[in-house]
Amino acid sequence: MDTANSTAPEKEQTIDAFIQLSQSLRWDHVPEATRVNVRRELLDYVGAAIAGRAAVGMPPWLKVLVDAGGRPDARVLGGPRVPAATAALCNGYFGHVLEFDDTHDDAALHAGSAAIPAALATAGLRGSVSGREFCEAVLLGIELTCRLGVATRLNLVEGGWIYTALMGHFGAALAAARLIDPRADALRNALGIVYCMASGNHQSTREGAPTKHVQPGFAASHAVTAALMGSAGLPGVKHPLTGEDGLSRVYLHDRFEPDRALRGLGTAWEFDRLSIKPYPSCRFTHPAISAALELRAKLCADLEKIQRVELLIGPQELDVVGRDAPEKRTPQTRVNAQFSVYWCVANVLAYGEVTPIQLAEEIPPSPKLAAWIAKISAAPFANANADQCVIGGCTIRAHGSFGVCEVTQSSAKGYPDNPLSDEELLVKFKANLRYAKVDDARASELAEAILSIDSLSDV
Repeated sequence: MDTANSTAPEKEQTIDAFIQLSQSLRWDHVPEATRVNVRRELLDYVGAAIAGRAAVGMPPWLKVLVDAGGRPDARVLGGPRVPAATAALCNGYFGHVLEFDDTHDDAALHAGSAAIPAALATAGLRGSVSGREFCEAVLLGIELTCRLGVATRLNLVEGGWIYTALMGHFGAALAAARLIDPRADALRNALGIVYCMASGNHQSTREGAPTKHVQPGFAASHAVTAALMGSAGLPGVKHPLTGEDGLSRVYLHDRFEPDRALRGLGTAWEFDRLSIKPYPSCRFTHPAISAALELRAKLCADLEKIQRVELLIGPQELDVVGRDAPEKRTPQTRVNAQFSVYWCVANVLAYGEVTPIQLAEEIPPSPKLAAWIAKISAAPFANANADQCVIGGCTIRAHGSFGVCEVTQSSAKGYPDNPLSDEELLVKFKANLRYAKVDDARASELAEAILSIDSLSDV
């Protein structure tokens, strides 16, 4: 007996609402502050992707896809034109590989690393997309990704999912479909199809495997495929989120709240709550990095007198970046270093910074860095909430002949309440391009073009 139809909800609230929003959204009606944030987000992502491409080159396992060839729809960053799905995968990887792309701290995910490369690939596929259309698609896709994240009450550690990719499948599919075929049926099909492809888990971070950074690329690539197939008439499932075997039950243990996903939709933008990252490491390390920078400034000449360092962080942060394990204390891979609060804080104490330079030069840790790592311990806050899903704060205590010096950081740099200024964002962008051997004059030209993207007749 088939019971699926009798138990399925009549409507898929979140999907329906976003399709309606897609039909009505016009760039001119978006608040100026949000439009500014979209442009800033695009600038930041492109800078991170260019630096990421410079850092990793074209690894053989990615080159095999590029070499397979096919219709030259869209360009791989620093490479040839290839089918749109391949371009989306490659550029999604480049944009995320340095962990330098945005985060939405309340949703605990990177919001743009699937939606933006999917939109870029489909813009290439179409061949003529205005800047306003492109920005609308990016805004919609990232908004859906973020709202799915904030509506999820399953802790990352408990669930084992990496929400960047899991939720990013849906946001990227909406962005891609909006540019390929904005009809309501085509959008619904794409979102229903992409659920059959949705994936993304934290085993890669556990093992320090490079597949961690490819997962947003998988989501972007699947999104392009789903949008193309949906436009061509393949029906997707009608209830990908709250159906009997939808995302909520199968992936999220029924801890998904549609009402939270829809709260203020179209008037209050979760996009405005994105954090632009000042450091190329897991966002869970950032409160500790910010606190360590403040500690370093306070101690000055007493820095070398530090005998031991205590870090107090949230339980989720402790599990993801603070476990007292060899891969955290002596990381041998980029992923393990980026997901080690010990490695990150030690770089602050040793060099006063955490940049792509340290990713290139301090893996594995040098003797100087290893000496600092050995002084650091991490523990959870007293009475910490183990179900906390958002990025928390950090307290750092340095002990030495000077006594005890303590710093508490509750709002890491880059958070919406402590944002990077326009000048700081441009400094980050230029530094990323310098890492790719692009001079500041050319970087400034590109930045100017990106920050006026919505005025272009064809991106």
